[in-house]
Amino acid sequence: MNFLKMILDVMITPMCLICEKEVSYGICCNNCFFDLNKDFNDFDRTKSLGITKAISVFVYSDRTKKLIESFKYNGFKKVGKFFAQLMAHKIENNKLLFKNEAIIVPIPTSKARIRERGFDHTDFLANELSKLTNLKYKKLIFCKNYKISQTKVKDRWENSKDKFIGIDISEYKTYQIILIDDVITTGATMISAIKVLNELGYNDIVCLSVAMKF
Repeated sequence: MNFLKMILDVMITPMCLICEKEVSYGICCNNCFFDLNKDFNDFDRTKSLGITKAISVFVYSDRTKKLIESFKYNGFKKVGKFFAQLMAHKIENNKLLFKNEAIIVPIPTSKARIRERGFDHTDFLANELSKLTNLKYKKLIFCKNYKISQTKVKDRWENSKDKFIGIDISEYKTYQIILIDDVITTGATMISAIKVLNELGYNDIVCLSVAMKF
């Protein structure tokens, strides 16, 4: 499925979610569609963050921010399905990075955030991705306690330290773990999750996100 067809197949609103101009179909107008295509990220640029294996669909920009917020905060789940399709495309086209025997694992969301938004956005992405790829889906990490919103970069590391707990399932130790999140910023959340999984014996971990900040 090509990128344009994925856009056309996601029917949710007669208004472009990026520029808010009227459209007859899809999630964005033609102009924003072509601009969005420029945000595709085909490179692993996360080693400087301390993450060995990671890839994202987009480089984070004002355009991708609007789409992510429409899904994450406004509950436009068809945008989430659109993201999942693009993430599935990443997996299919990066066979050297992703293995056939893999488990899709979402970065956990706090109960407070789920109540606030009405759904778990990372769980939704992981579930949709599992359906599209026929890969196993499993929650292997969970949140401990939650503090205030992580609004400052300097606070994000502190709030991410030891915030997760994992479950030990021996039969999954031979599988590759694909960690799913919406945005990778400092990498602190992913690194915290990787640490927990590594300590339990899950050693082959790849991070996959909708967007990545640089």
